[in-house]
Amino acid sequence: MSFSFPAATASSRLRLRVRRVEGAPIVALRVLLPGGARRESIPGQALLTGRMLAEGTTGRDFAAISADAEARGMILSSFGGYEGHGLALDGLVTDWRRALDWAAELVFESAFPETRLRWLARQAAAELEAQADEADVLTGREHMAQLWAPHPRSRPLQGDAASLERLQPSNCRDFHRAALSAGLLVSIAGDLSGEEVRAHAFSSFGAASEVEAHVPPFAVPADPASSPEPRRELRTHARDQAHLYLSHLTVSRAHPDYPALELAGVLLGAGSGLAGRIPQRIRDREGLAYTAMADAVAGASLDSGRLAVYVGTSPATVAAAEAAARDELARFVAEPIEALELADAKSYLLGREPFRRETARQWADLLAASLLLDLPLDDPDWHAARVAALTAVDVEGAVRRHLDPLKLVATVGLPA
Repeated sequence: MSFSFPAATASSRLRLRVRRVEGAPIVALRVLLPGGARRESIPGQALLTGRMLAEGTTGRDFAAISADAEARGMILSSFGGYEGHGLALDGLVTDWRRALDWAAELVFESAFPETRLRWLARQAAAELEAQADEADVLTGREHMAQLWAPHPRSRPLQGDAASLERLQPSNCRDFHRAALSAGLLVSIAGDLSGEEVRAHAFSSFGAASEVEAHVPPFAVPADPASSPEPRRELRTHARDQAHLYLSHLTVSRAHPDYPALELAGVLLGAGSGLAGRIPQRIRDREGLAYTAMADAVAGASLDSGRLAVYVGTSPATVAAAEAAARDELARFVAEPIEALELADAKSYLLGREPFRRETARQWADLLAASLLLDLPLDDPDWHAARVAALTAVDVEGAVRRHLDPLKLVATVGLPA
């Protein structure tokens, strides 16, 4: 079975971003179909649908696809996430046409073979089992369930062993068809001609047969509970370590207060990992933890980010660490921000941006995110202007609107 846009609407269904990146002769291509696990009907459906894109088409099986990519020195991967599924392809810039043609084949002619689906389902189940042995991951997973339920972000991307076993090729095919009918996001970066790439991209992605008439709509993701359970404790496989997660939801990436809260996150401890009020107090001054981190917009994208604190400590000090974190957050919300502290946080945010825009791979990822969120994230001047314009009053106002230590939910993982 093949998929595509009707020829008359191909240009409106394909959103394309191209960036010339001089230097290394590399091309980086990303194809993203919005939807993801936040729109799946069976847990694990988005992950396996994405991973299946590189597992066989009507013209090539997975072994041929792998061999052809290796012969050209290309790196091919396919993926499924919370907000979309798709593929990434990196290779020599001389192969950019081949990369676009292969991507179109993988997207439009996916075969979803049963044998590969069962293999990938077993692999995903093994990942879940392995993660259950990692105390910090297990506690974090429980925390997301506590905070987000019944929203899809409350569960692992893999779903669970039972849901993975239920998934059939038809489930992946239907999910892919629904995503494809809503349009494609394509980004490509490298030392190449933008106009030539655009022409070939629209030719490649508009050249297959029409989408079938009936496409089932995506389900609307459930909202998280307005009053989540305030506290959970669980036993882990750790021998002598405790893991503490504190958080509540804040704002999405597109929210007007995001830049101010991003800056607030750096002040709290989302910067280099060695600075910020939470790690300085809990780890450096009071010696209550070996790891302490904090952010005000952790994970913000289409869905809300989080005011989030993580502390890795011992069972003997976890209660004191939690009390110190809550107290420091209350002080942060109530007290003014010092000018030097604000200037240092701004310097960090502005100074890191050039290092996020150095390679073709980085640009391709950034362009894809810009398309998904409908924000000019790839424009460094846009980001820099928003950060540079922030005053202490702006940040303090956003903090008091969106951060509330009394709303924090806590999850504690203790050794068994």
